[in-house]
Amino acid sequence: MQRALRGGILLELMLSLALFVAGASVIIGVMRGSMDGVMRASMHARADDLACSRLVELDAGLVSTDELRGTSTAVDGEEFAVTLLVEPTGVGDLVRAVATVRLATSVDGPIIIERERLVRIRKDDAE
Repeated sequence: MQRALRGGILLELMLSLALFVAGASVIIGVMRGSMDGVMRASMHARADDLACSRLVELDAGLVSTDELRGTSTAVDGEEFAVTLLVEPTGVGDLVRAVATVRLATSVDGPIIIERERLVRIRKDDAE
């Protein structure tokens, strides 16, 4: 009787330990997934800020289109490559400017973000 009781306690202990380990691994997996999501959202926000900044600089006349083509910028330790495409609209001096941001480590990698805007180009900035 004494031996059967000890075996039952050992079985309960092993079962509770297995349930604890399974629960802990599920919680760790969920935490890792949420941290990855936060990191991706942060990178996406920084890339969006960079694309908008480049388009506003162009719109304000602070830089020319040639200065922005294929530029590479480090933002919070991550290097982003910004590609600028400028197409005439046929309406006065307005052009359609598209800023594409990728990670600088992957030249043909996936696009992180792409922003477009109508920009008024002065004659001395035109290509």
